[in-house]
Amino acid sequence: MEVVNGILRMVGDRILVKPLDWDANKTVIAIRHGRPVRGEVVAVGPGHHPIKYKRNEKGPKGLMDYSKRFQPTEVKPGDIVELGGLNQFDGKGYQFPEVMVNGVKHIVCSERDVAIVRDDLRAA
Repeated sequence: MEVVNGILRMVGDRILVKPLDWDANKTVIAIRHGRPVRGEVVAVGPGHHPIKYKRNEKGPKGLMDYSKRFQPTEVKPGDIVELGGLNQFDGKGYQFPEVMVNGVKHIVCSERDVAIVRDDLRAA
């Protein structure tokens, strides 16, 4: 676990998520394999250029290149998100890197790992 004191600036489509405690009264289960998958977005990167594949004689995915179109991130700081991308077969839950920012544990993940943005639980 990396310990950081100060400010982090996310790059690409990375987001910094502060895990929220699990509440038994909620209808959506927020813990899988002992790890919280619901959190509050603290910081977001500007976005990224999506990958596109070019066809060639070797098959449908021959060459990889980055698109000229820039795709900004859709999540905003303060959003409550449910993280997907879990590996349910090994029993370890998510494998996202964890960092300690000013004494609080945070998760660094990509925007494509966000499964749901909860508008009904948006942080005030």
